[in-house]
Parts: sequence; C-alpha cells; structure tokens
Amino acid sequence: MRAFPVLLPILLLCAACSRSDADTISEIASLKAEIEQLKAARTASAAAAAPELGEQMLTLQIRHGRLWAAGHAQNWMLTQFQLAELRESLAGVVELNGDHAAMQPKRLADVLPAMVDPALRQMQDAVDAQDQAKFELAYDALTQACNECHKAAEHGFLVMQRPQTPVLDNLRP
Repeated sequence: MRAFPVLLPILLLCAACSRSDADTISEIASLKAEIEQLKAARTASAAAAAPELGEQMLTLQIRHGRLWAAGHAQNWMLTQFQLAELRESLAGVVELNGDHAAMQPKRLADVLPAMVDPALRQMQDAVDAQDQAKFELAYDALTQACNECHKAAEHGFLVMQRPQTPVLDNLRP
C-alpha cells in the first residue's frame, strides 16, 4: 500500500509516454488549426474596428474648418493644436485606410502624403511665424491639395473651401 503513492506518478508517466506518434501529430495539428482560427478572428475584429474612409474624411473636414477658425482669429496656440490634430487625422487615414480602393492602382498611403505634406509644411511655417497673410496663403494651398487629392481619387465633386460659418460654434477660436 505504501508503494502505491510512489508508483502512481510513474504509471501515469508511462501511460503518457505510450501515446502513439499519430496521437501527438493529430493533437499538434488541432492546436495549429485553433491558433490559425484565433489569428483570423483577431484580424477580422481589427478590420471591423477600423473607421471607414468617409468617416475619417469627415473628421479631416472638421479639422480643416477648425484650423481656419483658429488661424483666422490669430489664436496661434489653438492653431498649432488644430494643425497637430489635422496631421494626426491624416496619419490615421494613411495607417488605417492606406490601401483603400479609392486610389487604386495607386495606394492612398503614398498619394495622400505626397499631395498634402508640402502644404502642411507651408502651414507650419506660417503658424510658427504667426503671420496672418502667410497663414491664409498656406490654408488655401492646403485646401487646394485636398481638392487635388479628391480629383485624383475621382471624387472631384468634393470641393473644399474656406469655411463661411464656424464648423462647430461651441469652441471659441
């Protein structure tokens, strides 16, 4: 009876070792399949969580309008902030929808920065200089870059302009 507690782990170990190679291979294949299913589910979940391009463009439109309001009011701190927010939103488009069908066979991730970055640099220079005239020129250049990108994507009917009224009037410029 005293030998039983010592023999039990040994017997269990022997039983485990006696499994056939076929059983082991089958279990490994099953685990690999389960891993692939989990990866696919994670990828599908991430794709579903990404905003669609139109939603991102609406955010850009709001950022564009708020940038104008801040710069037009010569609130340079807020203008810097709105410019940073606009850049962040553009980066989100490139990251989450860089391969969107709108620009095929070209990639939106390549076209968008190439078209918009020069205007963003011009805008940054104007804001850094706190120069109203340069700001207005830079804003118009940025707006034109947006419109050119829309044309390249065969969405030329989407024409940006200087806002005529505040986009949202609950943020004081």
